[in-house]
Amino acid sequence: MKKNTLIMTIASLALVGSGWARTWTSADGAKTFEGDFVSLNDTSVTVKLGRKDMTFKLELLSEKDQEWAKAEGAKIAAAAGNEKAAAEFAESDFGKALKKLQKFDETKFVDHKLEEAPKYFLLYFSASW
Repeated sequence: MKKNTLIMTIASLALVGSGWARTWTSADGAKTFEGDFVSLNDTSVTVKLGRKDMTFKLELLSEKDQEWAKAEGAKIAAAAGNEKAAAEFAESDFGKALKKLQKFDETKFVDHKLEEAPKYFLLYFSASW
């Protein structure tokens, strides 16, 4: 029984360590390789192959892979833009007032950090006469 548990643990760790590699295809469709997307610039894409980062010209990849890499690059750029806007908002007077922002996490309130700048605000005003 202990031997089976050990084997399952090792197999699980191997799967977790391998990540979710994507199969990339060359422009002519003759070659494929597996790797994790790292980054994209105007003319090249960086892919993690094992422990090494390799940079390829974007034109060497298939049309489908080029489109996917551009979409992932846009997502990363948008996320970075959101983080920057959230940081700028946090430094504003209103953002400083929200430093102790919390959210409800199933059973209790926990501290919450803004991941992006708010787009809308709800203003509630109550007066007693």
